Amino acid sequence: MKYYLTIIGMALNILVALIPQYWWYYSAGGIIIIKDSLFFIGLELLGKEYLIVTLINYFLFAFRFYVVSVALYYIYLAIKGIKRSYLLIAWVSYLYILDPLIFYIVFNYVINIFVPARYPLFIIGSENMSINYQGVKIMMLIESYPTLTYWIALATGTINLIARYLKL
Repeated sequence: MKYYLTIIGMALNILVALIPQYWWYYSAGGIIIIKDSLFFIGLELLGKEYLIVTLINYFLFAFRFYVVSVALYYIYLAIKGIKRSYLLIAWVSYLYILDPLIFYIVFNYVINIFVPARYPLFIIGSENMSINYQGVKIMMLIESYPTLTYWIALATGTINLIARYLKL
């Protein structure tokens, strides 16, 4: 077995794809709650989930098995001595670091049109945010944090990147 690191990386891709959990959690005072990953999205607005989210999750569930089948095929090729790299988990897990930046842009440049709010640049954890709207001060707890599953996906992506460029 020449490409053992590639095989380990692909096996970890399968593990990440099969873990039925979200990678990031966001909450704006409990009014909007977003839980998402490459294979799942949960969106609650005022405690209500929407049908469109369920439909999207059906497609993401099918995509999960596409990732598993590609990783299994690449394991087979690696055992045969042909090295292939599947870097989807790597790129997506690195791009997830941009999620807090996306929320910053949405709150400060889109929602700010309707409600004057200043959202902090990068929140990991929780932070109180106050909004003054028509003479009323609104305090809201903003939560944004990665889960253990995200860190597993990030480590998997890093292993896959290393395996891509090394002959292991």
